[in-house]
Amino acid sequence: MSTDRTITTREAPEPRGPYVHAREHGGLVYVTAQIGRDPKTGDFVKGGFEPEFNQAIDNLEAILKASGSSLDRVVKAQIEFVDESDLDAMNRIYGRRFHEPLPARTSFGVAFLWKGAKVQIDCIAAID
Repeated sequence: MSTDRTITTREAPEPRGPYVHAREHGGLVYVTAQIGRDPKTGDFVKGGFEPEFNQAIDNLEAILKASGSSLDRVVKAQIEFVDESDLDAMNRIYGRRFHEPLPARTSFGVAFLWKGAKVQIDCIAAID
């Protein structure tokens, strides 16, 4: 039997638009893109790309946990970032946070992200 539900958690920043943190369907969870906002304050973490990307992954991880999944269950990730010079840092951080078997991944540069975010990440993961 397929489950269909929405997932929200206080451990990730509150959505600031007409969307939910994630949606579960057919044994998978589809997580909305996360940026480097602190869930307690709603503000961006300070320090630039690396702290923002780590916080975005922390937010993603919190939503996955609330859904009954984890970073280890991610089958597809997508990353958008603004500055091409952040590519090496993005790969380094991603390599530390995601483990074998690595998920399929798409990453690409964009002209801008919401409110000046430097990076965002979304994913599809299997539910435990």
